[in-house]
This record gives sequence, structure tokens and C-alpha cells, in this order.
Amino acid sequence: MKTFKSWIALSVILLSNTALAQDRPSPPDSPGGQPPSFSKMDTNGDSVVTSDEADGPILDHFTEIDTNGDGKITEQEFTNHTPPGPPPSVQ
Repeated sequence: MKTFKSWIALSVILLSNTALAQDRPSPPDSPGGQPPSFSKMDTNGDSVVTSDEADGPILDHFTEIDTNGDGKITEQEFTNHTPPGPPPSVQ
């Protein structure tokens, strides 16, 4: 009888952990500080990102990314842009 109660207690603990794990929020779309995809930024679907659609680091570097200076970032400009980062380590 004691063994049976132990199995029931163990089952309840395992099931409650599973239920709690399902309540956790999902990870962000862009882990590790990576920029969002071009299509997610292009909220109106016109194949360009304007300063109204951009935010965060993309907005901070908008003029650098917009290489032709037309006030819009195309997917090609977005793909060609190398984000600033720490210098490569010297070994």
C-alpha cells in the first residue's frame, strides 16, 4: 500500500510539472538579439521598410542600411547590411 501511494505522489508531481511547463511564454522571435526578418518588419507588405515600420537597432542604423538614400530599405539593402558588432578577437 505504501508503494502504491508513493507511485501516486510521484505521478502527481510529474504531471504538475508538465502542466506548469506549458504555461511558460514562448521564446522571442529573434533570439540572441538578432534582427527580425525583413518580412516581419514590412508590416504593410509593400516590399520595402520605411522608418515608420523600423524600430530598435534597425531604426538606429536606418540611414546606413538605406544605401541609396531613398528613405526606404529594400530586402537587398537589408540583406547586404553587415550589423555593427565587436571586432573579431585576435588569437
